[in-house]
Amino acid sequence: MINDQRHLRARLAALAVGCIAALAAATTFPAGVDASTTTGPRFDKHRVVTTGLDNPRQLSVLPNGDLLVAEAGHGGNNPDNCFGRGEDQFCIGKTGKVTRIHGDTVKRVMTGLLSGASKDGSFAVGSDGASKRLGGGYFAIITAVPPGAVPQGLPGWQSGQLLKRHIGRPLRAIANVTAFEQRNDPDGEGVDSNPYSVLALRDQVLVADAAGDYIASVKNGKVRLWALMPEYGKRIDAVPTTLARGADGKVYVGELHSEIPGKARVWKYDRLGNPIRWWGGFTSITGVARGKDGSLYVSELFGGSCGFDQIPTCFPGRVVKVSPNGDRSYRRVPFPAGIVVRNGKVSVVTFSVSPSTGFGGNPAWSGQIWRVFGG
Repeated sequence: MINDQRHLRARLAALAVGCIAALAAATTFPAGVDASTTTGPRFDKHRVVTTGLDNPRQLSVLPNGDLLVAEAGHGGNNPDNCFGRGEDQFCIGKTGKVTRIHGDTVKRVMTGLLSGASKDGSFAVGSDGASKRLGGGYFAIITAVPPGAVPQGLPGWQSGQLLKRHIGRPLRAIANVTAFEQRNDPDGEGVDSNPYSVLALRDQVLVADAAGDYIASVKNGKVRLWALMPEYGKRIDAVPTTLARGADGKVYVGELHSEIPGKARVWKYDRLGNPIRWWGGFTSITGVARGKDGSLYVSELFGGSCGFDQIPTCFPGRVVKVSPNGDRSYRRVPFPAGIVVRNGKVSVVTFSVSPSTGFGGNPAWSGQIWRVFGG
């Protein structure tokens, strides 16, 4: 049991995207910025697919072209379920969900998921990852919450769990990924768990534990180590935040890494968890996709030259396209996360740290999905 509320709040806030110190400073809206302004930055060419999402994170494309997005929610509105004071409050609720998008139709396929967020609903943690098998149910992975942190009446049983739901059936937990970390501590650096991304394959479900620094495999309810991420030095971890299956059938893993620009990598694995190759030179990766032509698309949450002090003139974040010949091109995208490519068209989550009411309370900056590169 953690009794010090200040310590608990700091621990929860750090879970938001892999325990990086920059996040704690970023969870409050920059002072002096008028979030209600109707003028804003000039983003690179894009088309808005959908808006009003609630801290959207992992994105996948289903065989029929539908999009599946994990929404981490916006915490909760009950002051009894909040820790800290003033703008430093961190509130817990059950506002996480998983959403399926078909054209203009937005359908929630999983709801009532554990969620924690800043007082304004931004920088949420909870249902950060979602996936689906062909013909199967929906999966969601839930961030691990420190013991004793979830107030009564909220679904604390979901913490650190891989959840599954078939339409018309109740939500259920099928594997406790955090318990695997507690029993095994694969990286040998002490128990620390933040299950963040999930990939449902035909014969197994992969889960990236960002704090544990490994990829787990879940099969028939049993969890085992699939791949251990590399170590880069003292206090410098890979922090895997994204899983994706490429058009080549291989598994791609993106690293959040450290706060050092250009140090994050994308790894390519075979289905057994053996590394094949890697691409470097990225910053704070939160999404990866591989096209049929061999192009690699990478979301950088804090990439580019813009800082938080430049909002709303310029937002942090960009998407990088690595062509088969190695050439790189970029699109300025605000706080990008999950990314997919289908038929040459690239869709990416934007404003991934924003509630449905918008970053800083501006509805124009709600969680969204954009079409970039492919038009």
